[in-house]
Amino acid sequence: MIRVSIMKVNKKYNCLFIGNAIIDVVSEVSFNFLEEQKIDVGSWRPVSVNEINELQEKMNNTIIASGGSAANSAVGFSLLGGSSAFIGRVKNDGFGSLYINDLKEANVDFISNPVDLGNETGRCLVYVSPDAQRSMRTYLGAASNLSPENLNISAFENSEIVYMEGYLWDEPVAKEAYKKAFRISKELEIKSALSLSDKFCVEKWRGEFRGLTENTDIVFGNEEEIMALYDTNILSNAISAASNELNLCIITRGEKGSIIISSDGVEEIPSYPCENVIDTTGAGDLFAAGFLYGLSINLRLYECAKLGSFCASNVINLFGPRPNNNLLQLVKNEGLLT
Repeated sequence: MIRVSIMKVNKKYNCLFIGNAIIDVVSEVSFNFLEEQKIDVGSWRPVSVNEINELQEKMNNTIIASGGSAANSAVGFSLLGGSSAFIGRVKNDGFGSLYINDLKEANVDFISNPVDLGNETGRCLVYVSPDAQRSMRTYLGAASNLSPENLNISAFENSEIVYMEGYLWDEPVAKEAYKKAFRISKELEIKSALSLSDKFCVEKWRGEFRGLTENTDIVFGNEEEIMALYDTNILSNAISAASNELNLCIITRGEKGSIIISSDGVEEIPSYPCENVIDTTGAGDLFAAGFLYGLSINLRLYECAKLGSFCASNVINLFGPRPNNNLLQLVKNEGLLT
């Protein structure tokens, strides 16, 4: 299996992550609670600030932490020993301060200035049901207004990889920020990585995503997202299309493992067993963290995927989107890193 070469020129950050800066409010709930609140298991829906305040008041025993897909990946990357930074938009309010401080404690540099005006810092209520599935209600708030002006150019100049989440494509202003970030990455010859993020987002912007992914160095997506990208219900057809169009594609498949599609061919990677699945929140984010960290130290693609799978398996047996703080030691114990 080939390697993807990462240019090593003593840059400050191994990876720069860009995405929605959202506070996660996570709680275990019963099926009855979800039914009472008219929340379908596994569903996601955007809500207003008033609605999210009302819903949060009904939650008990919550875990509150900085979240958002790219930020979760940034934290995992940092826990493995990588140097990471995050660009996102928060307001200068209580949740914004919590967000920034939480990332700092995880050794992730938050390099965006909080804003004084406009929407509150975004929040996502995550309801974890007894089947370990997550149902979400999200108020994007300030995150939806991430703009090209929020991008820190020096952060790009000091990064080896830039990782962006597809969710950004759903908001007009954030989309322009994404386009600028992608353009800067190309101009500076930085490796670009994209998470497709969500099946419905991919379906909505399929045409634009096709053009985007063809010019991206590394594309992450689960089975549904990859099939949505190529408008097919047959995974093998999506794999064939990705083989022809993408530079490097990683398909995550939960307990079925992952698939690497590269110039070296198609290779299936087994998952790591997890006997006690508690919460699937953050599994894909931690897979990406492990894979990208592997790339940053020039592991082979197979080894990167194994590392990603192990990281994912060590977040789904915990409550919330974050792995154990001793993730690096667990990885070393498994023999995946020395």
